[in-house]
Order: sequence, then structure tokens, then C-alpha cells
Amino acid sequence: MDEANTKDTIQRHAAAVEAGDWDTVIGDLSKELQAHAATIAQTLPQPVTSAKVVSVEVGDDETVAQIHYAGDASEVTIQSHWREVDGRPTIVQAGPVA
Repeated sequence: MDEANTKDTIQRHAAAVEAGDWDTVIGDLSKELQAHAATIAQTLPQPVTSAKVVSVEVGDDETVAQIHYAGDASEVTIQSHWREVDGRPTIVQAGPVA
């Protein structure tokens, strides 16, 4: 995976979650995950007031990112797995870090 493009996409994704730009957020999900977008969103604080990329580990075939989301009453760190799909970084798996 292209490291610079992948890191930029992950930063943009975090900013989109914080801004409530759900069209961009859903567009970053694989077709399979898009069907579960509402369930994934329920794990996030409501509303998200900050999003910080904690780590990004870029690999040849897959990148693993951790993004910490905080709100007024709760916070969660989500680990996402990104792969190239149709020429762009796409989330293929995501869930809260235990």
C-alpha cells in the first residue's frame, strides 16, 4: 500500500467522523462493512467531539490503524484494517480495542 496516501486517507477519515461527515465515512468502508455502518457507528461516542489517529502500521497488503474517538460522556479506540480496493485505501474490518 502507498504509505503517504494511506496515512492521508486515515487522517481524513478521522476528521470526517469528528465533523459528522457520514457520506465520507461510509465511502471509506468496504461494501461488506457498509451494510453494518449503523452498528459500527453505535460504538462511537454521540456526538464525537475529537478524533485522534493513535497509530498507523502500513504493510504491503494491509494497514492497521487505531483512532481514538472522544465525546462528552464516553471515549473509544477503534482499530481498523485497510486494504486497497479499486485503487484506494478502504476499511475492510473495524472494531473497538479491548
